[in-house]
Amino acid sequence: MKQRSIVVMLLLFLFTFGIYPLYWYIVFQMELKEKTGEGFGGFLHFIVTILTFGIYGLYWQYAAGKRLAQQGVSDNSILYLLLGIFFPIINPFLMQSQANQIL
Repeated sequence: MKQRSIVVMLLLFLFTFGIYPLYWYIVFQMELKEKTGEGFGGFLHFIVTILTFGIYGLYWQYAAGKRLAQQGVSDNSILYLLLGIFFPIINPFLMQSQANQIL
């Protein structure tokens, strides 16, 4: 998976007025699917999230935590699910931080 700086992600989030997280969401899922072979492709994943009014996005955050754990990092799937419900803006940074730990 691609290494991304959390600080650069935060700056892109601020300067693109929230558009960068949508891009990250699609690209991260494509990378995760390539690594694990599980889930939808990136753009279809985005469409399904929209069609389910974000419910699939909550499930995906849980599942992405499980898939990241399969790659050798700690299992934060429950944390991602809870943050997805209450503070969804934090999850991309936490997920990317875990992905950066994967060699």
